[in-house]
This record gives sequence, structure tokens and C-alpha cells, in this order.
Amino acid sequence: MLALPLAAVAQDAGSGEGASAEGATSETSGPPVYDLAKLLRAAERSYPGIRAAEARIRAARAQLDEAWVTPYFQSWVTAGFTLAPEARGSPILSPDAQVPLSNPWQPVLGFDFQGAIPLWTFGKLGAAREAARAGIRASESDRARVRAQLLYDVRRAYFALQLALDVQQMLREGMPALEEAIERTDDRIAEGDPEVDEMDRFRLAAALSEVRARQAQAAHLEASSRAALQILSGVRELRVPDCPIQVVDARLRPLTQYVSSAMSDRPEVRMLEAAQRAREASLDVARAGFWPDLALTYRFAISYAPGITDQTNPFIIDPANYMNIGAGIALRWSLDFWGNAYRVDRESALLDDVRMRFEEARRGMELEITDAYNTVVEARDRETAFDRGRRETRAWFITAAQAVELGTAETNDLVDAVRAYFTARYSHLQAIHDFNSALANLERVSAMPVTDRWEDACD
Repeated sequence: MLALPLAAVAQDAGSGEGASAEGATSETSGPPVYDLAKLLRAAERSYPGIRAAEARIRAARAQLDEAWVTPYFQSWVTAGFTLAPEARGSPILSPDAQVPLSNPWQPVLGFDFQGAIPLWTFGKLGAAREAARAGIRASESDRARVRAQLLYDVRRAYFALQLALDVQQMLREGMPALEEAIERTDDRIAEGDPEVDEMDRFRLAAALSEVRARQAQAAHLEASSRAALQILSGVRELRVPDCPIQVVDARLRPLTQYVSSAMSDRPEVRMLEAAQRAREASLDVARAGFWPDLALTYRFAISYAPGITDQTNPFIIDPANYMNIGAGIALRWSLDFWGNAYRVDRESALLDDVRMRFEEARRGMELEITDAYNTVVEARDRETAFDRGRRETRAWFITAAQAVELGTAETNDLVDAVRAYFTARYSHLQAIHDFNSALANLERVSAMPVTDRWEDACD
């Protein structure tokens, strides 16, 4: 009679699904073993997106430092060198013409140092610094966003690799059994056994084709998820522990808690709050434009022309030889009130735009969190149902295999049991992966830790 080895179900006991075997390589040879925690640490150390976000934080902090320092160092130096014809005499009498171009030309040296220190700007400087602080907060929140996305991507790739390895192991267990069953069926048909026919072989061949298709899918999933882990973590050679994929131990809280956490702690929310504060600061600058700026001004200037007679009378303007020293309080007031009113309207409209976008984003986040939460619930219920189906079809498979060996069942009964069992087992593995990935996504979108045990140690 037709017999299928029961090795395919020997390891499928309890809640486990076998092991995510990385081949025959032992733990002491080959690439190093990286569990999920190690991969996350490696990714945070090496991922370029994290480094880029940190660079943006440094740039924002430098901008704030600039806003503090630059207004008080608004000084400039002007130096010049030129040639001019000699000119002699006094304002009363001179032997030279008014423009003595025929006289020898001599150098003229000039130096001018002047600047201003703001004393009161009616809030312009404070608003500029507040905008820079908002830029820092936005950059820091952006780094948190990149990190949360990175953790989610690594976890998702890790669970996908576990799924691929477990499915491949499951298929390696089932494929030889189906191939052997087809060979025995061919032999029995050739011998003219009346208990089997071509329909039995077709059923077995169809089941084997499905297994091979699943194997190709699992191989593709392994290659893509392994590449994702290598790229995200920066570790080019790695193995994951030989552990079966398991349901992450997590207890769901009410949906309202996840929504509340996201609205207060999610990086995107803090980035939008920073953007709103920056727009408010820009509006403050525009409103302060109606008022003048008070500043302490200073100047030191000197010019020296050896070929031109120096006029020492302080009431005589001598553009070639002079020295000026002065300081005082100056007021600068732009009278473009009409244009500034439009600037205030523009900044007010942009602020309203940010506020409405913020509200739109909050509603979108609430919808996203609700969908992520329901996805977790659905995946959990699906995993429970498929786990029950896996256990029942496993019992069906064992019973059918024993019945065929005893000659009390037909081949098609065993084929139906094999297909049902491996379909249920594959669906259960997929459901575990979907639940774990959905849980990781819920943590990302809610900014609330969903568990402190993302993977369990296994023997």
C-alpha cells in the first residue's frame, strides 16, 4: 500500500513549527549569529539615515548659534587704494589747477571701519531665535522618526526571514514524501493495481507542483529579507538563530491609549508642532516690521594722500586726508507699512495653512493607528484560528497516513489530508509573521512600546 513518512509532522508538536534552520551549518562555524536585538543595535550604529538626521540636528543648532551671535557682529571694513594727482596749497591759495591732471600722480590710502549693535528690535531678534529653536526640535523629532521607521523595517525583515526559513523547512519535509508517493503510484499503475489510477497520480502531482511553487516563493522571500537585513544593519554576513517564528508576547491595550500616545509622542506630531511654532515666529517678525530698530552705531575712518596737502582746518572738507571717529544711537525705520501689511497677511495665511495641515495630519494619524490596531487584532484572531486548523489537519494527516498503510483508506484521502495539513501549517506561519509585523507597525505609528520581548529565547 501507499505510505508517506510521518517525518513531516514529527517536529510539529505543541505550538512550535519546527526551527528556522539556516542549513546544516552549526552555531560554531559560518557567519556570526545575529538575533533581533543585535541587528537593531547594528542598524542604529551604521544606518546612513540616522547619521543624516544627526547632521541636520547639528545644522539646526548652528543656525540657533548664528541667530544669537550674528546680530551683534554687524561690522564691516572697507579699505581702498588709488592714485590721484598732486595738489598743493590751502583753501585760499593754490598754484595748481582745480583738476591738476598734469601733476605727478601719488597714492591714496583709505580705511573705514563701521558697524551697529542692535539695542531694541521690538521682538525681531527673539522671534528669529525661536524659529531656530523650532528648527532644532523639528530635526530631533525627524531623527526619532527615522529611528522608528528603521526599527520597524528591521523587525519586519527579521520576521520575514524567519517565515521564509520555516516555510522552506516545512516544504523540505513534505516534498520528498510527495515525490515518493508519486513514484510508488507510478509503480502500482504499471503493475495494474486496481486500487490506484491516473486520477490519484494527478492529485499527487498537483500537490507536488503547489509545494514547489511555495518553495520558489519562500526562496525569494528569504533572499529579499536577508538582503534587507544586511543593508539596514550594515552586517554583510549573518545568520539568524535557529529558532522557529513565534508569536510575539504582547498584551494589547485599548485603542484610545495608542491614539493618545501618538498625538503626544509621535515624532511626526512634534515635527508639525515645531513647524507651527516656526510659522508663529515668522508672523511675529512680520508684525514687528511696523516698528523701528534701535542700534548703537560706531565708525572709524582714515584716509592718507602724501601728494595732496592736508587741510587741517576742521571746517574744511578734505576727501583725501581725514580721520573720523564717532559713535551714537541710530534709529532705522522702514516706512513700507502698506507692503508690510501684506507680509503680515501672507505669514498669517501660512500659519493657518500649517495649523490646518496639522489637524489634517492628526486625523490621518488616528485613522492610521485605528487601521494598524485592527490589523493586529485580525492577525491575532487569524493566527489562533489557523493554529487550531493546523492541529486538526495534523491529526487528519496522521490518521490518513496510518489508514493508507493499513489499507483502509484510499490515496486521494491521503492527498487531501496532506494538502490540507501543509496549507494550514503554511497559513499559520504566515499568520504569525503578519501578527508580529502588524505589532511592529502599531508601535511605530503609536509611539508606544507594545512589548519588551520581541523575541523569545529558544533551545
